[in-house]
Amino acid sequence: MVIEAIGGSLPMSAGIALSPLPVAIVIMMLMSSGARTNAPAFLLGWVIGILAVGLAVFLAPGIETARGDPTAVSGILRIVMGSALLLLSVHQWRQRPESAQPREIPKILSHLDNIGPTQSLIAGFFLSGVTPKNLVLVAAGAALIDASRLNPGEQAVALLVFTTIASLTIAIPIAIYFTARHSAELIFRGWKDWLIENNVTIIMVLLLVFGTLLIGRGINIVAA
Repeated sequence: MVIEAIGGSLPMSAGIALSPLPVAIVIMMLMSSGARTNAPAFLLGWVIGILAVGLAVFLAPGIETARGDPTAVSGILRIVMGSALLLLSVHQWRQRPESAQPREIPKILSHLDNIGPTQSLIAGFFLSGVTPKNLVLVAAGAALIDASRLNPGEQAVALLVFTTIASLTIAIPIAIYFTARHSAELIFRGWKDWLIENNVTIIMVLLLVFGTLLIGRGINIVAA
């Protein structure tokens, strides 16, 4: 049952992991003078944000019946979350720069040299647990785990695996930095440029795909 819950929530955790802006942020942190403290603090905040939202969903009433089946409320919640992702996808499409215009660097990236570990932790928490896209994906993944008829211990294991998968793209650059520091900067520079260049497109596609998946799942639950 734990494996099924992890498999069911895998698309959501993968969608969180594929968020380009947080990856670009941690890469730029690793290219700064405060890399050794700021990047791990950012990862810690990222993990705390996911766990906090997941636990909040587990404690929310009306997600499942006494038998562990998803309720109509759960289905409606998925439809609402999916619709929110589709609206965010439309917003991203409208915000895309024209092909002839230079790519605008997100403002947060220009302030990374002036922050410390505490601000880095807060930024990680905000980007994983507060920003609309990741908030919806974490909530949707946790709701799928919550509806899998698991006991509290199994739920905790599934949520930890979900969080680990969602954090891989943040953790891997940090691991590269500490194990291959001399060659890391060359690797990171190429990654950073590509992520900034394609940030809007990647987010738009992710929102569209996962919004459609959530709405379809919600309709199936409501119609059952």
